Amino acid sequence: MGSLIQGVYAVTPERSAVWPPDAIVDCVGAALDGGVRLFQCRQKNWDQAELIEFVEQLNALCEKYDAALILNDVPSAGFSKFEGAAIAGVHLGQTDEPIAQARSCLGAKWVVGASCYNRFVLAEQAVRDGASYVAFGAMYPSGTKPNAVRAELELFANARVLGVPTVAIGGITLARVPELMAAGAHAVAVVNGLFGMEPDAAQVCRVAQQWVDAVNGCT
Repeated sequence: MGSLIQGVYAVTPERSAVWPPDAIVDCVGAALDGGVRLFQCRQKNWDQAELIEFVEQLNALCEKYDAALILNDVPSAGFSKFEGAAIAGVHLGQTDEPIAQARSCLGAKWVVGASCYNRFVLAEQAVRDGASYVAFGAMYPSGTKPNAVRAELELFANARVLGVPTVAIGGITLARVPELMAAGAHAVAVVNGLFGMEPDAAQVCRVAQQWVDAVNGCT
């Protein structure tokens, strides 16, 4: 479980006029070409059948590259509908399904990630409830979530006692990777830093390589 949550953790851009589903799939493929091996499918308010079809496309790509795919806010009761060898588990926020409920329903096999924002006490509770990893952020001002609370670097050092991987998210740029890794983050979640442009597979591939190189340079 620990080795899965490490390095660059790419989060898909949400569907929009600029980012239709086909473009997201193409650019996830480009990020895979660039070396990223961990993805989160974060898409809100989709029809379930449509989301299942989309996840199937992402799974096929990730399976080809032996990469892992984590689904954001997919209720554990319906998780079995999302079939695929690359699908590793779910990621849940504070207002989503409770961690303990997801763990009880899914069992020990699947990853259950938890957003803990800037609160170590949430991380402690999440791990007690069965979280596989905890995410802290926003670490910096975030274009994706401009009103998000700010988290401190010291959270990663404090979280070492929890015994699970930690993920940094929010406003992360390439230049900030070294301080996050030095602080103890196991993975850096990237949204705008990878997909914060109009869809361009060649550019996403190049940028993905830069992110992978930045993280590998810190290990």
